[in-house]
Amino acid sequence: MDDALALLFALRSPELSVVAITTVAGNAPVGHCTRNVLTLLHLLQPSKLPIVAEGASRPLRRRLVTAPEVHGEDGLGNMRRVLLRRRAFPRVARHAVPTIIECCRRYGKKLTVVAVGPLTNIALAFLEEPRAVRSIGRLISMGGAFRVPGNTGPVAEFNYYVDPEAAHLVLNAGLPVTVVPLDVTQQLVLMRSELEYRAARRANRLSRAIVRFTKAYMQYHRKVEGFHGGYLHDPLAVASAINPSIIQTHRLHIDIECAGRFTRGMSVADPRRKVRKGESAVDVALRVDRVRFFKLFHERMWG
Repeated sequence: MDDALALLFALRSPELSVVAITTVAGNAPVGHCTRNVLTLLHLLQPSKLPIVAEGASRPLRRRLVTAPEVHGEDGLGNMRRVLLRRRAFPRVARHAVPTIIECCRRYGKKLTVVAVGPLTNIALAFLEEPRAVRSIGRLISMGGAFRVPGNTGPVAEFNYYVDPEAAHLVLNAGLPVTVVPLDVTQQLVLMRSELEYRAARRANRLSRAIVRFTKAYMQYHRKVEGFHGGYLHDPLAVASAINPSIIQTHRLHIDIECAGRFTRGMSVADPRRKVRKGESAVDVALRVDRVRFFKLFHERMWG
């Protein structure tokens, strides 16, 4: 559900021109993710429709792990059929990897890729056309956990846990990457009471849909973590694309654990040492301006 909120946030932000949306297997199977994107576009009715392309149905080397207990069987809080009322989906003919490569070639330094799922599609695009992917202006990856526990086991964040090989490849490929980890995203909790209050003030079809599809996500956190609300993991990745100064970053070399029996997907970095010459490095967000983030998020979502 935070992916859905992030997508709506991006589409409602005039600073961003969303040229393509690609899907990847993660919290839900990729087919569900694609249908969820089409559902959100139907609800929002943007003036200019972005390209929608379906991507990888499984990680590079592993069996897919999903999270229906958090996001519902359909990845949209089991609300997609209710929201669409049996509307037929158009066929998505494009594939994510060539779409990503085409956008990299076309836009170059003007392109920011905001990756809010496992990095499988980005890894496949890089393996096919490394020069094109290296030409982008910025890749923002929501993933990782450095100084906080993981949300998929004790040490790993979900996106990097699902496809650690893809994460390791992308973060060590020499790309201009900003990592937005749990360290900062878990500081951003949207309480159910505030969401319902703001949605009631707008009282339109989209706000009512947001209330419905976030219900299961927020109930999960009330049951498991004791607060009735949800983390805004992926909306922070979008916010950092709109205004990079909302986060403060530290340049680090990162390894992703791929072989560990108990530490699969763990983000390994040593902030005490400087990056060595010739060593790959990325910018890792370790602080966030919560006040500025929420101001921007609420203005765009409900304004």
